[in-house]
Amino acid sequence: MLRVMVVDDEPPARRGLKRLMQAHPDVEVVGEAGSLDQAHQLTHALRPDAIFLDIDLGDDDGFGLIKRLDQVPATVFVTGHGTYAPQAFDVAALDFLLKPVERQRLALTLERLRRYRHALELGGKVLDDTATVLPVVMPGRRRLHIRMAGQTLVLPTDGIAMLAAEADFTRIVMADARDHLVCRLLGQFDAELPTPPFFRVSRSLIINLDRVVRVRSQDKGRSLLSLGRSLTPIMLGRVATTRLRRALDGFQRVGTVPDG
Repeated sequence: MLRVMVVDDEPPARRGLKRLMQAHPDVEVVGEAGSLDQAHQLTHALRPDAIFLDIDLGDDDGFGLIKRLDQVPATVFVTGHGTYAPQAFDVAALDFLLKPVERQRLALTLERLRRYRHALELGGKVLDDTATVLPVVMPGRRRLHIRMAGQTLVLPTDGIAMLAAEADFTRIVMADARDHLVCRLLGQFDAELPTPPFFRVSRSLIINLDRVVRVRSQDKGRSLLSLGRSLTPIMLGRVATTRLRRALDGFQRVGTVPDG
């Protein structure tokens, strides 16, 4: 049985997520919380296998809970704001769900949680790490052949917008907003992708510099990165912003837009 806890300051959101989980008989919602303090207490008392954690908790945020816990369960962030994704994976979140949560997307997350728990039971070994990536150079174009059980994905590298770490997985996001979740560490792609244009701005994110449309300055040295109309802009922290701007020095077509 997979024991999970739901943390969200909105009761309708908690009810909706629990209702979706009822379709999975091996999942038990052992507790729910509407605030950071309540979630902190329940996590210590219940020791769930996983937490489905909203990021916006009124005056608090879900990242604060992660900082307060001595032992952090597998964490799935649930939010209506896709710009939080890089920050979520910087704290080793297992997955990141956008509201409203879709039934099929939740099923994928629960399967990942099952595999993650099984891996821990086997001593931390990552299961089903069968994906291999072969860089294939074509005339005038480079492709990645991603071999997985039962299929081979052929991805033109110029069509990749970014790669984001999701625990032991990597999500390859295409410029047209399609994405592919691969059971492979982000760092393993470093040697296989051409540099430039691919550049690792943080431990959780590789960006295709050719796909950068705009870097809009935000407060505290952060920035909002746009990778095209099909993709939701993502928020970068101060260090990642500095690294990205240095990498873009040679890309004169990209403009940095000041506040306002």
